[in-house]
Amino acid sequence: MPTMKTERDYKDLDNLMKDVKEFLRNGLEGEVQEPKSLIKYYWKASLWADRLITMVFGAIGRLPVNVERLAEVFGIEIRLENLNEFSLGRSMNRKLGQIEISENFFTNEEIKKIYIDKKAPLFSQRYAIAHELAHYIMHYDNKDYYEDYCIMPMCPNNVEEIIVDIFATFLLVPVRYFFEEFSYYVNRMIYEMETPITTEKWIQYLAERSMLSEYYVAYGYQQLRYVAYWIYQAWNCDDEKIVMTGTEIDEVRRETKDYYTERIGDLLFQ
Repeated sequence: MPTMKTERDYKDLDNLMKDVKEFLRNGLEGEVQEPKSLIKYYWKASLWADRLITMVFGAIGRLPVNVERLAEVFGIEIRLENLNEFSLGRSMNRKLGQIEISENFFTNEEIKKIYIDKKAPLFSQRYAIAHELAHYIMHYDNKDYYEDYCIMPMCPNNVEEIIVDIFATFLLVPVRYFFEEFSYYVNRMIYEMETPITTEKWIQYLAERSMLSEYYVAYGYQQLRYVAYWIYQAWNCDDEKIVMTGTEIDEVRRETKDYYTERIGDLLFQ
């Protein structure tokens, strides 16, 4: 796990939170709803998540991401509860997580809590925490906010749920970690002479390393692939098929120069 930092290292966290909130809220206004803009949106989401992870844990680290520590840095208490104890019948909407932002009536103290279903598998609990953290970033300055995360329905019923799922993916599997794990995995498979490598086995490995179910990794894997290819394009812009502006190329190279290598690109796309 990445080395823990002390509270004094988070002096710029408030400013970063404001920027991330603005980005996520802009997605509600249509950016994430435009198919042609999705790859760029995924890249931006991965970039903001990477900045947040790097600020809290440092630039060097590997999976799994300590989401409980991330919540602690935000001042959020995580509590394990039986969230489905009083549900009647066989509800399709099994609740996995719930976030509450409120104010104590007597002390005016801010209350920030994430409740996680204690009967859910650990890997589902981790995703629920990341999901609720994304909601928190969008609403942390609200004095009264409440939201549930359920395993069903499979299809989100509003744009905000889509946005927080995207951001939760990049919090749990930061792209810099994705590249590092892929490089390590390929080297291990070559050493063990277990080639060719299948996508199914790679996703299984990534799920184990990130401490998530294969369902959640597969759900976010397309987003990770798009971002990886966007980065690959920026570093291979001599290809005539590349459609990126000079500004976009410069941004990607600047933000990924400390973890992207030509070898990783070749392993992923050649």
